[in-house]
Amino acid sequence: MLKIKPNIEIKATCPHCQNYLSSNGVLWQGIHVCYEATCSECNTAIVGDLPVGHADPYSFQVDLEKGILFGGDLGRKELGEPLFDSLQNPAQEAIEIKKEVFKELNKVIILNCIDCLYGHSLLKLLNAQRHLEVHPELGLIAIVPQLLRWMVPDGVAEIWTVNLPLKRSKLYFPVFDRFVREECQRFEEIYVSKAYSHPGYFDISRFTKVAKHNFESPDFRITFIWREDRLLLKQFSFKLLKKLGLVKWGFALQNRRIVKVFSEIKKKIPKAKFSVTGLGTSTKFPDWIDDKRVTKFDEKTERKICEIYAESRLVIGIHGSNMLLPSAHAGMTIDLMPTDRWGNFAQDILYQEEDPRFASFRYLYLPLSVPLKELGFIAGTMVQKRQHFYSNMAADKRK
Repeated sequence: MLKIKPNIEIKATCPHCQNYLSSNGVLWQGIHVCYEATCSECNTAIVGDLPVGHADPYSFQVDLEKGILFGGDLGRKELGEPLFDSLQNPAQEAIEIKKEVFKELNKVIILNCIDCLYGHSLLKLLNAQRHLEVHPELGLIAIVPQLLRWMVPDGVAEIWTVNLPLKRSKLYFPVFDRFVREECQRFEEIYVSKAYSHPGYFDISRFTKVAKHNFESPDFRITFIWREDRLLLKQFSFKLLKKLGLVKWGFALQNRRIVKVFSEIKKKIPKAKFSVTGLGTSTKFPDWIDDKRVTKFDEKTERKICEIYAESRLVIGIHGSNMLLPSAHAGMTIDLMPTDRWGNFAQDILYQEEDPRFASFRYLYLPLSVPLKELGFIAGTMVQKRQHFYSNMAADKRK
């Protein structure tokens, strides 16, 4: 974590003359937590990223007067340019911010979970458990988008909920900046969480209030996570189908392919219950498949779907943030990787296994182009052979 009050702990240099900057304040852009500074050598005003969230290590600086963005190529399009544009064009409309206070403390940590991507926001929130356990003497303040309010764990001092659509979270809202600055006046000492983009220490049940999968249960599901913007089709992208006016055809084909995979698994695991979850209810599945898809997510539907994941011995889905909660609750996971997503390998999986040998079995990555019969065989084998695999690999632990 990084101290910002009474003094800001930051070592940054002026992008023009390389003189060390002395920060004089914090600007709460939204996604970005920034310092404001003036160079004592060339007198240039600079706004720069504090090393928080995805700004560590992809940090940027802005000279608003000269209209210049400073920083590397990595993350420039996704982080630097949106930051620069937002500061140049502030969004002046009001936004709803709800403050809940559970414990009043003078020394606090602020965990900023605002992001334009659901998965990024969720991953930042998972940092909360570490702060609650490692720094119980400090109050934890979680800043969350409305859609994640239900997942904030017990024990936080305050929750500041921002009612803002994800797609607008790239913008800079001065009203949000003013709100946080005014609230910060209440505290003697403030730290900002590093909000690591993929924390490795957490128990998902503390956030969702849903237990993880029980491998001892004789009854279990095998679940596929449905998406309508990234399909189980190796030859056709969603963009191409939309351009050709064949989206409904794509949904129907995806449905048939899921049924085919489940049919292959059912040959090996006839006692399993088969389910489909996810966003979008296009097409109809046969009666032997439990259709749990929804048209929108809210606290009630998300919690219920997490219960479905927890009942699942295995979940299968296409790479993306839709795999985070399933992988955290289910027994095992198959992550189907589109060709252009291998650079984001493992970023959508919440590992619940510390032993790398067992993790290699529980979390499997396959190309989206894998033949359906082979996918079904692999999935069925994972369920059938899990106990045998664990018994062999854990032999040394029994001695």
